[in-house]
Amino acid sequence: MTSPGTLHVVGAGLAGLAAGVAAAKAGTRVVLHEAAGHAGGRCRSFLDERLGRVIDNGSHLVLGANRTALAYARATGGIEAMVAAPPAFPFIDLISGKSWTVSPKRLPAGIGEIFKALGLPWTGKAETVASRLGNTPSFTRLWLPMCEAIMNTAPDEASARMFAWTMRKALLGGSDALVPWTFPAGLSAALVAPALATLALFGAETHFRRRLKALRPDALVFDDAEVPLTSADRVILALPPWVVETLLPGSTPAAMPTRPIVNAHFRCAQPVELPHGSHFLGLVHASGHWLFARGDVLSVTVSAAGALVDLDNESIADRLWDEIRRALGMPPIAPPPYRIMKEKRATLAHDPATVVARPGPVTGRDGVFLAGDWIASPWPCTIEAAICSGLAAARLALARPGLTF
Repeated sequence: MTSPGTLHVVGAGLAGLAAGVAAAKAGTRVVLHEAAGHAGGRCRSFLDERLGRVIDNGSHLVLGANRTALAYARATGGIEAMVAAPPAFPFIDLISGKSWTVSPKRLPAGIGEIFKALGLPWTGKAETVASRLGNTPSFTRLWLPMCEAIMNTAPDEASARMFAWTMRKALLGGSDALVPWTFPAGLSAALVAPALATLALFGAETHFRRRLKALRPDALVFDDAEVPLTSADRVILALPPWVVETLLPGSTPAAMPTRPIVNAHFRCAQPVELPHGSHFLGLVHASGHWLFARGDVLSVTVSAAGALVDLDNESIADRLWDEIRRALGMPPIAPPPYRIMKEKRATLAHDPATVVARPGPVTGRDGVFLAGDWIASPWPCTIEAAICSGLAAARLALARPGLTF
């Protein structure tokens, strides 16, 4: 069937939004169903009442190498709410106090290390980032923070093959591949609201607070309605693996381990500038990994946060604020108002076994496809992976392999 009737997309995270946008712009009738009262999933913004500021549930960057994410943003107009920064990544070591900047022309690693990071001449299936790069001089200054930021997995677990693939895309992907795109107005302003507007413009329906309870061959059974399915209709489940498993038992691997991320947002008394005028700063020898500044809000991201996620919020805030003030040369003052965000199942663990086990988008149910950053991909679970998976699922659902945004 090359021209399905209605495409039902269940889940309005980035994967679901991407699938819906691609299909709606291609002329397909799209109906989007979302269990929450908002779109965006784990990649959204909201007004925090205590801080009185719009914050993101997690701080993110998109690189120029993330071609599909940028194509999505351009197609919806969300690119207007993004800013391309110079390809420079400042770091500070909280033990030594030394700072440095990584750029395409200033990589703090020798050519031998870079070849290893790129997976050359070859990388074993079971190799980890630590076993491949752990003894190199630049491990702590470069490969460790890059691994944790990109893969949300400790280097002694993370797949060296997947890391090498992302490094090849970033370092060999052209002059703009390392350009970081930031979100000065928040993630929703760039990646969510424009997509919803695009869907509405092309006649798509969007239903919030509608949770899928069962998937029958002839109907989608939600908690508030039963939606009939015809033989011409298609369904994309853009849902987490543990939810998919309840709807389609046996469609996901038995073991899909995850890793947490912790984000902390601090509202300062006045706007704060980071060194070199950058929007972000990498922290080495610290619990926090990346510090972001947006006006008077400082946000710090802790990837692979297993050692932190079960602590109480006050302890987390005290620890991260102490690191922030040391990194920025602030006096020893108490933390300002803060918000701690914990995503206990933020991404899959990107160890070699889990990477290989990621399922593809095709299910055992005719006309039903999967999307999400956890679906099989050369990318780790990122914005790029989510959007790529949504586009791939739409191509399959519509039987249009050349479909674009």
